[in-house]
Amino acid sequence: MKKSNLIASQNDYLKNGSKYQDTNVNEPFVNCVIAKDTPRKLDFLILVIETLQLNATDSLFLKAKDIGLSDDFSNRAQFWKIRCTNPLRNTYTFKSLSSDQIESLVELISSMADNLYPLIRQLLSSKESKTLNQERWSIFTTRLKSLIRERMNIQRSYIDSLLTEGNSEFFRELLVILSLSCGEGGANRLKASLYYQS
Repeated sequence: MKKSNLIASQNDYLKNGSKYQDTNVNEPFVNCVIAKDTPRKLDFLILVIETLQLNATDSLFLKAKDIGLSDDFSNRAQFWKIRCTNPLRNTYTFKSLSSDQIESLVELISSMADNLYPLIRQLLSSKESKTLNQERWSIFTTRLKSLIRERMNIQRSYIDSLLTEGNSEFFRELLVILSLSCGEGGANRLKASLYYQS
């Protein structure tokens, strides 16, 4: 989803939050096509979760088990293979995510975002002191960039641009997506951000 569409969706949600209350997550997206950058976006969202929570991998596996996902999401090797569908990774598998895998990742990310919402809100808040906000943001971006260097192919120009000092627009966009993935209807909002009108 383009940034303008993401912001429009966010504004829609903030103005009419109740309209999403009864949305069925399993309802098909008629006349919509999965975006090509979906594996990249989902992997980066998990990377943000790993940035926000220590031992996030173990928490992800426990959450996957709690919400009844398949063994692929509680097995380190299988989960790693799923994440390696992101073409920006050091190790990239030339496979596409299945619809079931996308659905499961959406459910998992949304559930984890619920737990992390207080931290996400702090990072996006404009109500706290500028100094405190900058300090939190610095800790977050330093940790996230460290994970990106460790996991992603730094020879790619896109990755190099993410690691550039002061370039944090994409990181903020990921946090906004996670914040909209929380609560009732959150999984459906996240899923909607992965599709475009055909």
